[in-house]
Amino acid sequence: MGEDVKYVEITYRGIFQKRLAKYIAEGLVYMSRSMGKSAVSFGRYGDSPERNGVPAKYYVALGSVSEEDLIGYSTRVEPEYVDVIAVLDDTLLKGVESWAWQGVQPINLKLREGGAMIVTSRKPMEEVVKLTPSKEFNWTLGKLNWDRSFSGLWAFNDDTTMERVWGAIARVRPDIVDIQHVVEYVKSHKKDKLNERLKAVEEAYEGLVTKTMNPGEGVEFKYNPPRLLTWQEMMEGTAIPAVPRGGRNEQFKRGTTKTERPTVDFDACIKCDLCWVYCPDGCFDKTPEGYYDIAYDYCVGCGICAEVCPVKNCIVMVDEKRLPDYTRPYSMWKANKAEYKKWLQNARQEVRERPIVPGLGR
Repeated sequence: MGEDVKYVEITYRGIFQKRLAKYIAEGLVYMSRSMGKSAVSFGRYGDSPERNGVPAKYYVALGSVSEEDLIGYSTRVEPEYVDVIAVLDDTLLKGVESWAWQGVQPINLKLREGGAMIVTSRKPMEEVVKLTPSKEFNWTLGKLNWDRSFSGLWAFNDDTTMERVWGAIARVRPDIVDIQHVVEYVKSHKKDKLNERLKAVEEAYEGLVTKTMNPGEGVEFKYNPPRLLTWQEMMEGTAIPAVPRGGRNEQFKRGTTKTERPTVDFDACIKCDLCWVYCPDGCFDKTPEGYYDIAYDYCVGCGICAEVCPVKNCIVMVDEKRLPDYTRPYSMWKANKAEYKKWLQNARQEVRERPIVPGLGR
């Protein structure tokens, strides 16, 4: 395959950004074909069926080979490498669960040398760099200064995010799609709100903040693929041991699903047990004092605990990107209650607007 085929990976939040990612990929296919290349798009996601917030991916394959060959390449689990990654929510920088059960992977695992990754974020570039996994070679990091765009399964939030991603890709990799063909595609296929769309393309193309990432620059991400049982190790009938009642699968960590997380004011907690009872993922662990600690690496940020808690502001959902790791709150509170109070106040300074999705009851 070599240099004949290039790949664009669009990493998004399942359901909430599904149509956005699909339309971005669709546009890139049309643009590539108008540039005389073969192109196809296909989807992949790590949690089947695709669920709310689960990290998922769309791919675009393009090149000088036949479209039939491109379709053949697309039947594999994932491409061996990608040339461009578009990240539609900056909280995905903490890692993604890829196809099947590969464990939590760095967001740029498949990025090839000299490739580019574009992140939609309002954070300053220096903060984005601190969240970005390092690579062993030079590559380009781009920051699209724009809010994440969420909607529902059958809805599309037409807020020009799509056009901005196209403009950003044209800026960093004109060999994949150039600005001329982006503009031509928008003019011919997106005639409603045309001036607004063209302005969005121009703003992204001209305003994209870029940085050359040197080898080792960024945060170290230790990726340890989980070891699955072989058939010789399974029980009779290729069965495997079930998760004990009241427990959780310690190897199945879905923490990257969340865009927000619960924070707990233990001083306000009345130990009613409701968070533990209603948590669908078994993320709460009872402490000797009767409080409930949170295993953030298993928490998917569904918000049920905050909704059922009877004490105002005891459990509050906050923006995931404000917190750098999965340190459990109870240990911090026990170690220094005054410092924990400061941590809690800082974490709750920015509360993300929760996506309204039909069927969730909120």
